[in-house]
Amino acid sequence: MSTVLMLITSTGVVLAESDRAGLVLSTSYGGDMKECLDCHDANQAREVLRTPHGMVGDARTPLAGKGCESCHGPAGEHANQPRKFRAAISFNQDIVMGAADQNAVCLGCHKGGQQKHWHLSEHAKADIACADCHIVHTYKDRVRSKNEQAQVCLGCHQDQRANLMKYSRHPIREGVVTCTSCHEVHGGKGDGMLVEMTVNETCYQCHAEKRGPFLFEHEPVQDDCTHCHQPHGSVNDNLLSARPPFLCQQCHIASRHVGTNYVTGNVVGNNRLIGKSCTNCHGQVHGTNHPAGMTFRR
Repeated sequence: MSTVLMLITSTGVVLAESDRAGLVLSTSYGGDMKECLDCHDANQAREVLRTPHGMVGDARTPLAGKGCESCHGPAGEHANQPRKFRAAISFNQDIVMGAADQNAVCLGCHKGGQQKHWHLSEHAKADIACADCHIVHTYKDRVRSKNEQAQVCLGCHQDQRANLMKYSRHPIREGVVTCTSCHEVHGGKGDGMLVEMTVNETCYQCHAEKRGPFLFEHEPVQDDCTHCHQPHGSVNDNLLSARPPFLCQQCHIASRHVGTNYVTGNVVGNNRLIGKSCTNCHGQVHGTNHPAGMTFRR
């Protein structure tokens, strides 16, 4: 269902978004924050006073500078004639400025730390505005909450919403792990905006026991965890992309039992299909330091 955005002026006139498109942009500063709140008196507008952006005593904050105009641009004429003029910028619903121009306002202050790689991020390339994810007028920004962040991200990433409903998954829905535990959404070091340069280095943040070094290294493990695991969710145990032995046989197709065709023939009761399959014997598939561990059994 589409939403019609409205503007309530000081004269009590309600303007639809389509009517706002015909308003002239204010060009001079001079609007007072108190004047802004006389008209924009909804809870969301006033909530900004409880956020870091609204700390007037901190010289770094918007409200300590030009007040609302620090972010929303010149609004002098708008404050005096709201039926004729409009503020320069209205985030997330702007009918004049695109996402890049809106983001330039945010990056005027947030230009270091996590945001320094924003222009190279996939979100920037997709023309995503900061206000598409963040709500700066609220005391509790959902995307910064462990329990609610995933719901914001899943609004766009619908394929991952489905994966998080699968049998085996990371505890993202419970808020134990968040999307930003693995992804740097403002522009990461590696592919997929990962927080580390590679998939493995990202996984090792939690799964440090898999890092090694090992005397006997399993080559696909050292190469990329996603050769075997689906990090967002799987129908198989341990986030595996396929059930053993079929997963293992994607690489191990040599003679003897590793290459046995388990799809046809008499496989009932075969100990290479029941329980943990290949790992019934080869229990150290991530690598081992045992002197007799060449086959990853010790």
